[in-house]
Amino acid sequence: MEARLLGAGRTLRRADVAERAGASSEDARLLWRALGFASPRDEDVMFNETDVAALRASADLVQELQIDEATALSMARAFGRTTDRLAMWQTQLVADFVSGDNGIGLDRHTALRTAELIGEMADQVEPMLVYAWRRNLAVAISRMVADSEPESHIGVMRTVGFADLVSFTQLVRQLSERELAQLVLRFEALASDIVSSHGGALVKTVGDEVLFTHQEIGGAVDIAFDLVESAAADDLVPRMRVGMATGRVLARLGDIYGTTVNRAARLTAQARPGTVLADAAVAEVVRDRTGVRTAAIDPIDLPGIGEIVPWALRRERPTGADEGER
Repeated sequence: MEARLLGAGRTLRRADVAERAGASSEDARLLWRALGFASPRDEDVMFNETDVAALRASADLVQELQIDEATALSMARAFGRTTDRLAMWQTQLVADFVSGDNGIGLDRHTALRTAELIGEMADQVEPMLVYAWRRNLAVAISRMVADSEPESHIGVMRTVGFADLVSFTQLVRQLSERELAQLVLRFEALASDIVSSHGGALVKTVGDEVLFTHQEIGGAVDIAFDLVESAAADDLVPRMRVGMATGRVLARLGDIYGTTVNRAARLTAQARPGTVLADAAVAEVVRDRTGVRTAAIDPIDLPGIGEIVPWALRRERPTGADEGER
C-alpha cells in the first residue's frame, strides 16, 4: 500500500536521497523532521525517488526563489502538520463509511478494506487537494492585500468569535461513543458551513468550541446569530453561546493570538446559553443595523483584561412572529 501511494517501494537510504537531490544529508534530515516524520537510522532503507523530488523542490525554493532555509523549513512544517491532520481525518471518514458504524470498534477487516479503498481513491482525490489549496491561497492573498495599510502595524484587524457548546462536558458523560462521534461530526459540519457561507474563516475547532474570524463586523455577527439559531433548531447539537470582540490580532502558524482573542474567549464564558455577547466596538457598528437589537449589560471584570461593558446582541424577528418565540 505504501508503494502504491508513494509510487514505488523503499529503495534508498537518507544519504542516497541527499546525493541524488544534490543536497547534504543534514538538509535531508532537517526536511524529513520538519515534515513531521520519525527520524530513521542512517542504514535504514526508507525512501524512494518521491523523497528525492521533495528534497530537490525544497532546495529549489532556497536556490532559485531566494527563500531562506528557515522559511523553506517552516513551509515544510506547515505542510507536514496540515496533511498529518488531513490524512487522519480522511482515513477516519473512509473507515466510518466502510464500517457503517462511525469507526467505533474498528476491526482488522475494516482497517484493511479502508486501506484498500484509500489506495484506490488517492489519485482521484489528489487533484481536489491541490485545487482546494490553490483556492485557499487565492483567498489568503486577497485577505492579506485587503489588510495592507500605508502605515506599518503589528497584526491585522479582525472580528473574532468563539462559539461554545453549552454543558458539553456533562453531555459527554451521557452519550455512547457512537453518539459522541455523531455529535462531533455534526458540530464540525454545521460550524464549517455557516462560517464559510458568510465569508468568514474557521480558524480551528477544539472539542466543544469553534474559533472563527471575519474581516467585517457585520459578517461576524451574522455568523454568530446563525450558529446560535442553527444549534437551537438541531436535535443533535446542544445549544451554543458566542462571545465576540473586534481589534487587532496576530496571525501565526494558522492560528491567531492577542488581547482581542482573549477578550472574545472571556465573553463566551460569560454568555448565557443561546445568546451572543460582544464588546463595545462590535455593538457600536451593529447597533443601528436593521434586524439587530443591542443592549448593554452590567460591567464585568475579565481576568487578565480588566473591567468591560458587554453588549448582548439579538437578531430581531420579523413583525408578527409568534410571541412565545420572542
